[in-house]
Amino acid sequence: MVTIVQGKERITLVDQGRTDYVIQADANDPVLQKAVAVINTFTKESTGVNFAIQAKGEVTHAIILEKSSITNTFPEDSYSIQAVGKNIYLKGSGKGVLFAAYRYVRDIIGGRKWYVGKENTYVPKLTFLAVDSDLKIYSKPNFEFREVYFPVELDQEYMDWYGLHNLEERWGDWGHTFSKILPPSVYFKEHPEYYSLYDGKHQPIQLCLSNEDVFNLTVAYFKRRISENPTATYWSIAANDDIGSCTCDRCQAIDKREGGAQGSLIHFVNRVAAQFPEKKITTLAYLESANAPTHLRVADNVSVILSNIDAFRKNDIGSEPSAATFRRQLGAWKAKAKHVFVWDYLTQFTNYLAPFPIQGTMQESLQYLKTQGVEGVFLQGGGATYSDMAELNAYILANLAWDTTLSEEQLTNEFIEGYYGKAAPFIKAYLAERRNHLPGPSSALSIYGNPIDNRHDFLSPEAMDKYSTLLEKAEIASEGNPLLESRVRRIGLGLDYTYLQQARFYGPHQHGIFEQEGERWGVRPKVGRKVTQFVEDAKKLGVIELAEGGASPDSYAKEWSEIFKAGVRANKASEANIKLRYPFDPSFPANGLKTLTDSVPGYMDYSYNWLLWNGEPMDITFDFEKERRIDTIALNFLKDARHWIFPPKEIRISVSKNGKDFQDVFLSKLESVEEDYTLDKIPYQVLLNDSVKVIRVYAAPLAKLPEWRYHPKRKPLIACDEIWLN
Repeated sequence: MVTIVQGKERITLVDQGRTDYVIQADANDPVLQKAVAVINTFTKESTGVNFAIQAKGEVTHAIILEKSSITNTFPEDSYSIQAVGKNIYLKGSGKGVLFAAYRYVRDIIGGRKWYVGKENTYVPKLTFLAVDSDLKIYSKPNFEFREVYFPVELDQEYMDWYGLHNLEERWGDWGHTFSKILPPSVYFKEHPEYYSLYDGKHQPIQLCLSNEDVFNLTVAYFKRRISENPTATYWSIAANDDIGSCTCDRCQAIDKREGGAQGSLIHFVNRVAAQFPEKKITTLAYLESANAPTHLRVADNVSVILSNIDAFRKNDIGSEPSAATFRRQLGAWKAKAKHVFVWDYLTQFTNYLAPFPIQGTMQESLQYLKTQGVEGVFLQGGGATYSDMAELNAYILANLAWDTTLSEEQLTNEFIEGYYGKAAPFIKAYLAERRNHLPGPSSALSIYGNPIDNRHDFLSPEAMDKYSTLLEKAEIASEGNPLLESRVRRIGLGLDYTYLQQARFYGPHQHGIFEQEGERWGVRPKVGRKVTQFVEDAKKLGVIELAEGGASPDSYAKEWSEIFKAGVRANKASEANIKLRYPFDPSFPANGLKTLTDSVPGYMDYSYNWLLWNGEPMDITFDFEKERRIDTIALNFLKDARHWIFPPKEIRISVSKNGKDFQDVFLSKLESVEEDYTLDKIPYQVLLNDSVKVIRVYAAPLAKLPEWRYHPKRKPLIACDEIWLN
């Protein structure tokens, strides 16, 4: 029996260090020349061969690079690679030829760009390089704008490799721009009428969009900015990152007709956009402007960028229950606007390193956005700093942002096997365990979550032990390979960070910072060692900050030093019967009432070991069965204006020897609150030196928020960590 196998005809490009091929490209086109350099650089690295570069002319063994006009067939950044006879043609619109050059590296040479830097770029060593004679690739991006906001943006080669954009490249002005257009420091004093009438007076929160001078100044602003930066593609006209839209009669007339502040915003943006018909204008559908207008249509040269900031991330955005409002808003905007982009969130901004198991949801999310007609995606991770699984997430998103039909599972397997080598089986198991331990469908995976939120499910001590065991096996498998060791260690940073953050919460209890040694409390040696190792490794492995606008590794180390120094001190308050008149905010339960008596102070994050009261007083009594000697009464309140947490307007401490007759021993009143966003703990202390039966601690919040931190839907908060009775 004879089997005849007919193979495809092949075109040989390189064979045993020799080539008959040259490259042809316009020497005056920088994009084409960059593409030439890409092809030659990687071909030489793989095979040792450089293609000669020739001017365009008749030749039968050439790789020919050509620019194409942007058309419906060749939308911006699209490209083709095709064999015609013995020639190979790379054509593309915009930067498409450059993207085609990297496709040549991926598909023909077999190279892979895993992450930032040369050390994370794989190029196979080949002696023979060929393509099929019927080679024909055509590729166009699924989204007009594609940004993967992770540390990969620090590497332009990575961006070009996957056909990605960044804000600086495309936008003249990006995001929240009202205060850029009319800076309050320049205009507010002389022209308060330019700004929103809010809470009964003009305030420099937003703009009055019905004011004709505001319109004229905005047009003048963009004329100047566009002349300064004529190559920018997009220009943003969007409200500041806060509520506070104008309530003057003219603005309100539009907003009432259109269903909210989106009315006056879109009316204004459309007017400005009409002055620049050849430019692409963007605005944000966010906070007060999240819903589409009832009647107005968005101008055709305006793109609306809708945020899904309120959605949890356990499931893909198309099925996640908490994203139902976003899905409704997206449908409404698509009915009113020709162009809609989406601002998506893919990390935990309050704790960049905390495990955030979104793997398995990214393809379906992007496919959903594509089917809904979304034209651009801003996929926000941790930006320049490292966040949980940043390498894998960026790789998956970079590929899918171009082509949503690619398999996330295949991309994940390819990356893990290529990037983690011998450690790959354990990394796969680790990621699977994280997903398997996620709680039921009603539980959140919030972008503003906290490691203590999930201490009973996927970040429980038991689950963490399983993860640690798997990563220990990965570390063993990577021993002797420094690059592989560092890749595995990056994942371990997330577990160490979670352990340390949870240890703050547990304090002197199991899994906490402190342990008892006879009559004294000391720091568990494991905690001290973990802090030192974590900080050292975080600085080496690309961690710049631990949260959005948060601590650097060095400041994190300093904070831990202060925690160790404060230690644990006994608190007689734990021996009393405690009564609470007004409930604390259930959104931040900490350890319940024990938070005030468990000998664990609060740290600089209000979500750890602080009880909060939302617009109501803290009114607590400590009732001992009989008189007890109390020398001092001490407590701290948090000052964190960014989260509307202020020191109390009034603190009153009174004591009683019989439980009926009370005497004030401390009274403090806050006269005013100056604008100050410094995060701090404000201590109060009473020297009592007496025996008492009952102690009452009363603290009243501010009557209303200060003008500089006004919010119509929020009340002043007070936060107390511990009431020390000793």
